[in-house]
Amino acid sequence: MQVLRQISENKGGVVVTTINGLMDHLLPLEVLEDASLTVKSGEVLDIEKTKERLAALGYERMAQVDGMGQFSVRGGIIDVFPLTEELPVRIELWDDEVDSIRSFDLESQRSIDRLDEVCIYPATEIVLGSERIEAGLAKLEKECKAHVKALRDQMRTEQAHRIRSIVDELAEGLREGYRVHGLGSFIRYFSEETESFLDYFPKNQTVIFLDEAARLKEKAETVEAEFRESMAHRLESGYLLPGQTDFLHASREILARLLRKRTLLLSALEQRLPGMNVERKYSLLVKNVNSYQNSFEILIKDLTRWKKEGYRVILLSGSRTRASRLAGDLREYELRAFCPEEADRKVLPGEILVTYGNLHRGFEYPQIKFVVITEGDMFGLEKSGAGRKRRPTRERRSRAFPSSPWAITWCTRATAWAFTAASRRSSRTRS
Repeated sequence: MQVLRQISENKGGVVVTTINGLMDHLLPLEVLEDASLTVKSGEVLDIEKTKERLAALGYERMAQVDGMGQFSVRGGIIDVFPLTEELPVRIELWDDEVDSIRSFDLESQRSIDRLDEVCIYPATEIVLGSERIEAGLAKLEKECKAHVKALRDQMRTEQAHRIRSIVDELAEGLREGYRVHGLGSFIRYFSEETESFLDYFPKNQTVIFLDEAARLKEKAETVEAEFRESMAHRLESGYLLPGQTDFLHASREILARLLRKRTLLLSALEQRLPGMNVERKYSLLVKNVNSYQNSFEILIKDLTRWKKEGYRVILLSGSRTRASRLAGDLREYELRAFCPEEADRKVLPGEILVTYGNLHRGFEYPQIKFVVITEGDMFGLEKSGAGRKRRPTRERRSRAFPSSPWAITWCTRATAWAFTAASRRSSRTRS
């Protein structure tokens, strides 16, 4: 849901997903955007309707909010923890008017920041209004009767009873309002129009990178084959209706839609790609960075060599404080190291940019003289217990991905430079 919010509000960025993540049938993005609830300070709010709306969006009512996807109501106070926010929010009412909106700490319950408004996105990917529910249940009931009759005609009464019970339980849960999750396999009954996650991105403004396209093709075909086999078995056993066996896009369809003019196939080795028309090929030389294992002397030696050769170097540290301290240490060795204060500060040949950020491993583009070194490369990975990596907490995981905007900017620029250099080299070879 955080990704959907990013797509809806910012209209840009980088999304990393899997090939089978594109094969699911989803509601159109406009449906999810329209279903979101926006509360502004000073507006009139009906508590009863808000409670019903939050329940319909997939939020679970609790006596006190203690996790994401929950809400509570105490008098004129509504607490809700949206999936798209780092902190829960408290909406305080004066009679029926929103008096204040504040984020608060989950453990201490103390207010942190005052907000002018909050947008509450759904806590489930399948958001159904009353009209969609009734129309979908009518389709379900019609198909269920026909399927149950076919099973009874085959003397398979156990399977007929099983699917009848499943549909009745689902209908009761939807009408009573407590069944809002786990409806993915029923999406084709409640929405005539469904989309792939790929459809959420504007076709002419999106660049697609396929990492090891041959393996992606193999993975998609395997997922589809296993899905078809599983659905056939569950249908025969009376756990599914025939319409539930078609909630996955075909692998061939998804791969065909991925291969656009603005698609790049990344592969470690040159290989044949059956069914994929490749217009141009580029060769990029990329190297791993050796681990220094706390050897500061070897690091200084390499940095000095790169300075003489005119390399642009980026060092990633775990925090701004450590980055600033590291830059100061490097300057004592007559290296031009700095911490950026402005996002548009350029890294010149022979300079070292030290900033905060997280990458698994560093890398080097020798052709454009660009290298990135992570804190793990310099000082080794943090370990706890019997030599095992420390598992990051939820808070650390959520902070780790955006990393430093400067690091992302310069890594993106480096990739663009590498493609440009490869393109020029390819042109010279053809001429």
